[in-house]
Amino acid sequence: GEAAPRAAGGRRGHSRSLLERALRTASASLGSGEQEALAGPWAGVVPAVSAAVEAALHEEHEEGSGYGKQLRLLCANIGRNPSLLSKLLSGELSTARLVRMAQHELAPDDLKEMRAVARQRSFDQAVAQRAGEEERRFVSRNGSMVELERERGEDGE
Repeated sequence: GEAAPRAAGGRRGHSRSLLERALRTASASLGSGEQEALAGPWAGVVPAVSAAVEAALHEEHEEGSGYGKQLRLLCANIGRNPSLLSKLLSGELSTARLVRMAQHELAPDDLKEMRAVARQRSFDQAVAQRAGEEERRFVSRNGSMVELERERGEDGE
């Protein structure tokens, strides 16, 4: 009876320490004013934020399979995206929202921009390829007509 709550508390405690480590990594990348606030009178804020994030994570996933997956996702992305910590500290981002965010939402802004550019480039290439395939199909079906229309177009009709 009592071993299960202790084991769950142990797992949750471990989760809080993992989140705290990620938050401390993120805090090293914050602006100097935010770093000073965290080092000074706000020194206890990182453990408090990690506890609040873990509590929201536990409430959202109740330590099911989604709990561990989202915990790993948060830990990996919080350390790489200090703006998440900044938004948490400013109140712009709630812990409840944070624990529901998808991987692409947790990514740093520069990575989001790179992904958007890559997606657009891929889309543009697919459109160009598709247009080329349709043109080749049209030429193969109606070759003489297309050649005639091209000659008319070049001569200015």
